[in-house]
Amino acid sequence: MDGRNRESAGQEFVRWLGPTGCVIMLTVFVLMLATCFLSGRAPIPGYTPPQSSEYYAAHLDELKTELEKNVFSVMGGVEESRIDGGKLVITISAPDLDTTKAAVLRYYDAGLFEFVEDSK
Repeated sequence: MDGRNRESAGQEFVRWLGPTGCVIMLTVFVLMLATCFLSGRAPIPGYTPPQSSEYYAAHLDELKTELEKNVFSVMGGVEESRIDGGKLVITISAPDLDTTKAAVLRYYDAGLFEFVEDSK
């Protein structure tokens, strides 16, 4: 060592940014955190499933009726829903697939469903 105090990479970066740059970086960081934690709003405001996923696992016909009546009418993009092989198979148009699938899975267990993209 030659006895001089050397700056670490972090100290050099902060000196390069200056006070204004530090404030901007902190502001961007806080906004990013707020976006990450607050972006999970409910896709259907005020909706709560009337029964649990465990109940609907034994009553898929009631789940189909509930979704057609209160969820699919709000979300859109659902072409068909049918019970097949112990699951509710939901056919959704391609542009709405991700949004509608995420909305359904927000309220119900993924094991109850099979999602199919409509190829029309």
